[in-house]
Amino acid sequence: MELDGLGSPSALAARIHALDPDLPLDFSIEDLCRRLDIQEIEDSSVSSFAAMLIMHPDKAWGTIIVAQGAARRRRRFSIGHELGHFLITSHRPREGLQFACSHADLRLENTREANRAKKMEAEANLFAARLLMPPARIRANLKSQQPDLAEVVRLAGEFDVSKAAMARSYVDAHRESLALIVVRDGRIEQAHRPDDFPWIEPLIGERVPEDSIAREHGLLLGETTAMEECDPEIWLGSRAARGVEALSEQVLAQRDGWAMVLLHAEMNEAD
Repeated sequence: MELDGLGSPSALAARIHALDPDLPLDFSIEDLCRRLDIQEIEDSSVSSFAAMLIMHPDKAWGTIIVAQGAARRRRRFSIGHELGHFLITSHRPREGLQFACSHADLRLENTREANRAKKMEAEANLFAARLLMPPARIRANLKSQQPDLAEVVRLAGEFDVSKAAMARSYVDAHRESLALIVVRDGRIEQAHRPDDFPWIEPLIGERVPEDSIAREHGLLLGETTAMEECDPEIWLGSRAARGVEALSEQVLAQRDGWAMVLLHAEMNEAD
């Protein structure tokens, strides 16, 4: 499979799918890597990184190492991330011929980051997401056009990715204006808000809003609430809420106090 590595991470992932349009939803990332000059993928008992790419100075070949014990679906994303470093022409480590990526690196999203190292990590994450979960294929496999975390769970299984990764890609791919909040023990850990979604007022590290469904949902593991309309000011604050006709909230309970919150904003037509 011949690629030039130029263009955006999304465009590069799209070219791979264009060259092999019959890739199944849960394709073997290992087989694809071998076709793209990754000579070896190995698991190693390391704790200093989540995944590593070791490569030839001219990127003629590469080896990917993944920290042993990673869940299969998270391992697929880690391999996709390192493949992104290998294929994107501009990606070069600061020193030596290897990228050693931490768990924190695998969560970076801001591809406009001024810091070059963080920008490359965010681009590698975007590449992995678009490779494993192309937006067009997510939309083509929706069973409901209405936003629903149950769809996220189902799609995660079909694409063989983690629910967290699919939730972010689902929010990006969906035609509706959505945002994802990740919560642990009642505090906001992460927020994924596409550019078309209003500004979310609660900050990372703060408790979820008092009147939100997520505050005390009482769900058992794996259960979801209905998508319920709420006061937009609960999540958005008064200024951002003025542009919203209606805001709805849904919660999925996960292990060890974790939960996902899906927000759906219906914007005022004037906006």
